[in-house]
Amino acid sequence: MKIYIVGSVASGKSTLARQISGKTGVKCYHLDDVVYIKDKSSAEGNKKRSPEERDAIFQKILSTDFIIEDTGRACFVEGLARADKIVVLDIPYRTRAYRIVRRHVRQVLGIEKATYRPSMNMVRMMFKWAKNFDTGEDGVKARVEPFSEKMITLRSAKAVERFLDDI
Repeated sequence: MKIYIVGSVASGKSTLARQISGKTGVKCYHLDDVVYIKDKSSAEGNKKRSPEERDAIFQKILSTDFIIEDTGRACFVEGLARADKIVVLDIPYRTRAYRIVRRHVRQVLGIEKATYRPSMNMVRMMFKWAKNFDTGEDGVKARVEPFSEKMITLRSAKAVERFLDDI
C-alpha cells in the first residue's frame, strides 16, 4: 500500500495519515520531518536538511509501503508517481483558517507539539500558504493533475470519514 496525501496547511493531512496508518499498520511519514530538522539555536526552531540528505531519506521511504503526507512540494513529485493512490484534501478555507488559529494557540500553550517555533509570523505564513493552495499559486494542484487516474479529492469531513470507512 502506497498512499500519498497532499493538501493545504491545516487540511488534516497528518491526522488522516495517522488514521490510515492505525487501520492498516503501514507506517506514515510526515515530509516536514524529512525537509526540516530541529534546531533550537535558529529563530524558527528548525533548519532545512541539505537536498542530498533530504533526498536520501525520501528514497528510503519510497522503497517501502508508505503513507506520506505533504503539502505537495515539487522535490517530492516522485512520490506521487510511485503512489498507488493520491488523496487530495481540498477542505474549505474557513475550516483551515480555524485550524491554523487553534493549532497556534495549542502550540503556544504546549498542548500540541511543533517542529518549528510557534510565532505570529508563522501564523501569517500559514494563512498565505492556505491562500496559495486555493489560488493554485503554490503549484500543488498542477503537480498532482498528471496522476488524476489514481487521485481522489476529499472536500469535507464527511468525505474523509467515508474514505476511512472504505479502507
